[in-house]
Amino acid sequence: MDIAAKLTNEEAQIARRVESYFKTSNMSLREKLFNAALIAQYELEGHYFCTEDERQKITRFKVILDSLMQKLD
Repeated sequence: MDIAAKLTNEEAQIARRVESYFKTSNMSLREKLFNAALIAQYELEGHYFCTEDERQKITRFKVILDSLMQKLD
């Protein structure tokens, strides 16, 4: 089964954003997702957000990244 068929619209959009952010072809999609999740976790733990809304957006982004990595397994 094709992985794209398993993705929600939101997951597909996040995957495209992560792919375009990490432009290197030396990393797999899974590695890019993992690194994006690390960055999001770092931002949350370091309180690198200004508002509660921003914190919630980062948290939602991290949840979606985790979901994408599970679907790739």
